[in-house]
Amino acid sequence: YNMTKTWLKATLTVLTTTDLDEQRKHTFNGIAQDATDEQLAAFGKVIEVLTGDQFTTANLANAYRYDPQPAA
Repeated sequence: YNMTKTWLKATLTVLTTTDLDEQRKHTFNGIAQDATDEQLAAFGKVIEVLTGDQFTTANLANAYRYDPQPAA
């Protein structure tokens, strides 16, 4: 079998740190498949402005579906 790979979705998790050194996690769905490093960094800065916390990291998870295709 050959496999057909189909992109389904991307989920972004942004971690921030408060002034009291507490870690906070913010999860966002509906992220574009072709989101760039620059866009993710800019999004982290927006989260800093909205929360008042310090942007720590961004984790992007892409989900794919694999369907078997009969060999030709």
